[in-house]
Amino acid sequence: MERRRPNDLHKLDVYRCSLQLYRRVRRIVAQFPRGESDFRSQMTRASRSVSFNIGEGVGKRGKARVAADEVALGEDTELIVALDCVEIDELAPIQEVIEAQDLAFRIAAMLTKLISATEVTLQSKTVNRGP
Repeated sequence: MERRRPNDLHKLDVYRCSLQLYRRVRRIVAQFPRGESDFRSQMTRASRSVSFNIGEGVGKRGKARVAADEVALGEDTELIVALDCVEIDELAPIQEVIEAQDLAFRIAAMLTKLISATEVTLQSKTVNRGP
């Protein structure tokens, strides 16, 4: 049972999806054979970083928010590549890899929209202030 969380962060779909992705990645890397500890660690850190940076961005405004969301997007994209490698190396069942990657693509789309919306807001504030 999931506990109730009354704050804005937990209301964000992109944040909830990032936590789902983290859970999926942890299940995937738990299946890796010996000798893949570096890869396991890299994927775990990247998936954790997506959530951390989304959370950090929620507490910021303007350019700082864009920067945090861009880092989250970069980590998410790294996971998409890592999941391609998992598939190629046959380290986990293909269906689990596909589901995790679909979720990572969804997160990337949401972060891209958030970044664009924040940049548009910043540009309009700059234009409205004038020279």
